[in-house]
Amino acid sequence: MTACKDWDRFADIAKVLVIGHDPRLHNSPTIAEYCFFANYFFDKIQDGQYSRKHALAKSVFDFVDDISIGRYSPTQVYITNLCNSALPAAPNGKTVYIPRSKATTGVRHIREILSKTNIEVIFSMSAQVNYWLQELGFYDSGNGFREDARPKENGTATHPHYYASTIEGSFRKICGNEYKADNKYSLFPILHVKSYPLKDKFLIYSQNYQRMKSTLEMNQHMRTMGY
Repeated sequence: MTACKDWDRFADIAKVLVIGHDPRLHNSPTIAEYCFFANYFFDKIQDGQYSRKHALAKSVFDFVDDISIGRYSPTQVYITNLCNSALPAAPNGKTVYIPRSKATTGVRHIREILSKTNIEVIFSMSAQVNYWLQELGFYDSGNGFREDARPKENGTATHPHYYASTIEGSFRKICGNEYKADNKYSLFPILHVKSYPLKDKFLIYSQNYQRMKSTLEMNQHMRTMGY
């Protein structure tokens, strides 16, 4: 298998779009049939790795449920990756690099998803994904993140390629903030869901996530009030 499929089983009622990185697991060559093994959350599959795959899928749906305070159910979540095809593995401990051509295709696909669904909110994972979303004009944070997160030449000049941001820690500038994608959709940059619930070194993002939760709660209140 060289590519994985969007999780779009409930596309007709989807309200949330989750955008991941690529289908390759960080420490494994396994390529998921569906993004984040989402089918393992809904279906009992006879698989020796069922528990691990189910746990990754569950982390996506648990995150959406927790951060929206129960506003969105698992059946309202649509999942894709910026790149759904397999990319060359990065050196040990490094992040897979998404080439511009693949990112461009991914942004086009995201816009196609939005054109045929009723998505209200987007969660986009990781520094590299959000770098490309900004670089390719999907949204703009306007705070220098794009320049800070530009791929470091050391990573793109080596073989195999890997991604590292020019300025380390730049993702904290945008994580948990609300931006407008294509001047219409609420978009929140988030950490990879494998880091949720936050613990250890990711606890420094706790305030970012609390801010995101508060913003989502306020947005829902405004919808209820008819604004």
